Order: sequence, then structure tokens, then C-alpha cells
Amino acid sequence: MYTNESAMRTHVFTCSFTLLLFLPLILPSQDIEYSAKEYIGDDGTIYWNRSLPLYLRVSPNPEGHGVLLKSQNPAYTNPLYLDTEGTNFIRTRYAVDKDSKKTVTPIKEVMMPIVADGTSPSSSIFFRNAKRSSSAGKQFFGPELVIHISSNDKLSGVELLMYSLDDTPLVDFTEDLNVDTEGDHSVSFYAVDRVGNKELTRTNAFVVDLSPPTVMNNIDVFEDANVISPRSKISFTATDALSGVHKVFYRFDDADYREYNGSEVKFTYLKDGEHFLEYYAVDKVGNETGIFRYDFYFDKTAPLTANDILGDRFIVKDKIYFSGRTKMKLTAVDNKIGVQEIRYSMDKGAFNVYDQPFYLPSISGVHRIRYYSVDRLANRPISSESYQHDISLVYLDLTGPDITHRVKGPSFQAAGVQYISPKTQLSLVGNDSESGLQYLTYSLDGNSAEERYDSAITLNTSGKHEIELFGYDNVNNRNVGHASVFVDASPPVIYENFSTRAVGNEDGLPLYPPYVTVFLAATDDIVGNDRIYFTINGNTEKLYTKPIGQLKKNTAYMVSIRAIDKVGNESSKVVEFKTAEN
Repeated sequence: MYTNESAMRTHVFTCSFTLLLFLPLILPSQDIEYSAKEYIGDDGTIYWNRSLPLYLRVSPNPEGHGVLLKSQNPAYTNPLYLDTEGTNFIRTRYAVDKDSKKTVTPIKEVMMPIVADGTSPSSSIFFRNAKRSSSAGKQFFGPELVIHISSNDKLSGVELLMYSLDDTPLVDFTEDLNVDTEGDHSVSFYAVDRVGNKELTRTNAFVVDLSPPTVMNNIDVFEDANVISPRSKISFTATDALSGVHKVFYRFDDADYREYNGSEVKFTYLKDGEHFLEYYAVDKVGNETGIFRYDFYFDKTAPLTANDILGDRFIVKDKIYFSGRTKMKLTAVDNKIGVQEIRYSMDKGAFNVYDQPFYLPSISGVHRIRYYSVDRLANRPISSESYQHDISLVYLDLTGPDITHRVKGPSFQAAGVQYISPKTQLSLVGNDSESGLQYLTYSLDGNSAEERYDSAITLNTSGKHEIELFGYDNVNNRNVGHASVFVDASPPVIYENFSTRAVGNEDGLPLYPPYVTVFLAATDDIVGNDRIYFTINGNTEKLYTKPIGQLKKNTAYMVSIRAIDKVGNESSKVVEFKTAEN
């Protein structure tokens, strides 16, 4: 605005503004409408919502209502609208001294600023602390998610920052949000500046995933009672209901963990014997399963097959001769899983399944008998064994079978004594390299009567037992063996100790300070305790390796304890207590 010099000497310009109230209006969607208004900053700067009309008045004194100014072009005044975002000026061409009423020299303008603000604030949302992942247009976050919202405004400044979590009523954002509930969530937010400009409401949808994946091992074919063969196939299946499975890791025995690549797991490099497989899975936001363990026996050894001759068999020097009444008996033993079948072939004929002793050819001359056995995991020798015989001479068999025993199941050797449990099976094994084994018998603890052996022997009475073993070959030669074992049928006794005494009782439970430490122990009078497992409040069972500590305050605990001695006898006990608040 420009005025002439004389007018400037006799008038003082003042401005009056039409004010609109800042009234929120609650809509059905919980969004709020805000009215345009003006704002005067602490430094006296006037901020004017650019959408508001502006009326200018002049008055000779500060208290006067003044005269409404009119433009030479009235179409653009009363009301007047500010044209420039940011600072606008109401100005006179020359500054006049208030006392002398004369133009100030050097000449300068009088400029009165008013800031036009028609731009809404800009807000941003930040997801912190939790690991994130995205899939199919969804955002997933792991545990300990914290949400922070910030906003800024270039001119009048932010007056309100509003948000709604999961369609709850809108409230002012004053502190970070901790979202610790699993499932779908949404956050809506917007900011309003000091002159009523409101930004568009923004909504962020996301999913909080607090649950670990599930993972299981798959063993395809050739598996029996946790015994696997080189033909077995091991793979893993993992699923996760929310963010999805990220990786699966596994290892054999104490090797380093490897990442599972989705194909069959290689394990044939392992040696025959006991092994374990450990594995776990992690989802895409860092939730991790516990470590799962699968104990197994790796059996890649084919059975050993022996032949026995039933009936007359005779040797002269390096040749063997039989009569027409002679039969061949094939016997196979396996180191672990047991024999599935025996097959044999005579004189280049087809291989037949062996089920009972068979007659040897009665034709004079040399004959070739080939045979092999397969265990229950399909392990078989690379080539069949062979046996050749000539039936023109006679041999007399004068010796009995060799006989021994084998222990299957829990056992423990100490100081020359073999300890077993009632679950342990004693198997008798006989072999006769001449006429062949006919049957086995045994007697227990000095009993003179012999019992026919046809299945594994188990002993249920605690204490030392002496077993006499008898083997008969196919011409009734007898041989004697001996076995001595000590049966432990008693489980361990479990003890628990607390590092400090109870300070009272609460809810029917002994009350201990929260810093208490629980010690577990077990004794066994015969073979000694082997290991202790425990679970706390129904969680995953763990091997006890150190005292139980770092307990929570004011918490009830139920500790389930399981002890196993060195021959597999097992006992259990439940200990319940509560920790105090302090």
C-alpha cells in the first residue's frame, strides 16, 4: 500500500482481522475438521490462514474502530486475500518521523509483514526396534516394535499431531507407541498447524508377528525305530503363519550349523553308530524356534551271513564231502536293525528267498552255493558270498557250537560288572562252523533245568544273576557258555535345594526371595544317576547343566524334574514354589 506524504502525516494505519474459531468436529470416521484461523507468534509475527478473508481499516488512534479501506479496484478488496505463500507486506512508500511528521532521510519504506500460511504440515511415521519384512503388500514386524510419529510445518508450526491405533478414538501423540500384540494393526495420523491447516489423514497397516515358525524333520523310507540307512532321505518342513519362514538351520552331532537349502540333507559321510540331528527355524522378523533334536543310529553295514550244514558232513584235506541227506542252513546276523531276508542261488540259478534249510544237490561233483542277506533298512553286501562243496567223501563232526550272548538296550559296564535294567534284552547267539547250530538253551542262577531259547531274555529282579548258556549243533554236539549281569531295577532319587530358605507362604506355596537359585540333584544306589531334565511352567524340557536362577518377581513356578540313571531307569518329581515381590 502506498500513500502520499501529507496523508502519511495525518493518519496512522491499523488493520483489523476477521477471526474464525478453531472448533473440532467429530465425524463418524473419528476424523476431525478444523477451522481456519490466525495465530500471533511469541515475537509478534502474524500468521494468517491463506484461505481466510482479510479486511483493512485505518484509525487515528489504536483504540478506534477505524475506517474500512477501499481499493480503486473494489472487486479485489473487502475482503482481500493474500496472494503469496509466506511473508506478505503492508507498506508505505516513505517513513515519517513520529515527532516532526517529516519524511525520514535517507528515504526508507515502512513494511508491516503478515505471513500467509495455506500449506498443511507434513508428518512421518517410523517403525523402530523390531525387525521387519514385507510380503504380498504387507509389512510384518517382530517383537519389541516401537512406533514414532513426527511432524513439521514450514510457517506457523504444528499445533496438533493426532493418531488412532486400530480404530480407537483419535488422541494427541505425546509418546512412542509400544505394540506388543500379535496380529493385524493399523495406525492413522495427521497434523494440524497453528492456523488450522490439516494434512490428509494417512493410514499405515501392518502385522505384528511374535510367534516362531514350526519346523519338523522328514525321514523318507528306510527308517525303523530311529535307525536309518544310507538310502534314507532327510529333509525339513517349516511353516510360519504370518511373516513366513526365513531360514532353517541344522547340524549333525557337534558340527557347525548349516543353512538348509531345501534339498535332501547329506549325511552318508557319517560313521556307523549313534548320532543326533539338531535343527531350528527363524522367521522373517527374527522369531526363532527352540532347537529340536532327533537321536538316531546310522546303519550302513550289511548283515553277516553264515552257512551251516544239517546232516552228514565230512572233510578230507581241503575238500568237503556230503551225503544225499545233507541240508544247508543259512544264518544272518545284523549289527543293529535286524535281518529282513536271506537269498540264495545254486549253480548259477536264480536267487530264492531263504526260509528254511534246503537240500544240497545229490549229484556228484563240485557245486556252488551263492547267498546274501538284507537287513530291514535294505543294506546288503556289494556281492554275494559263495560256498562250494563236493559230495563224494565223508566227514565226522565232533565239536559243539560256539555260543555267546549280546546285550540290547540299556547297559553300563564298570569294574568288570555289566549292569542292565529290566528293559534290557539278553540275546543268545550260537554258531557252528561244521554241522551247524540246531538250538540254544539256558539256565538261570544255578537252576539245573534248561530252558529253550527262542526270544530275548529279560530279568526283572534287582541283583546279580548268573546265566549258563548251552548250544547244540545238528549232530547234537553240546557246548557251554556263561554270562554274568547285575540288574538295577530302581530309579534315581531326586533332590532339590534352594539357595536360601523360604520367607513365608503365599497361595499355598512356599515363598522365596526372587534372587533364589534352585539346585537339582539325583542319586542312584547302584549305577549312579546319568542326567537330569527339567521344565519350568510347562515350557520346553531342558537338560539340567547349571542351577536354575534369574527368576521373575512375584511369579508362581512349577518345576517338573526327570532323572535317568545309567541304565535308563527313570523317576520324576514336581516342585512348586513362588517368588516374592522383593
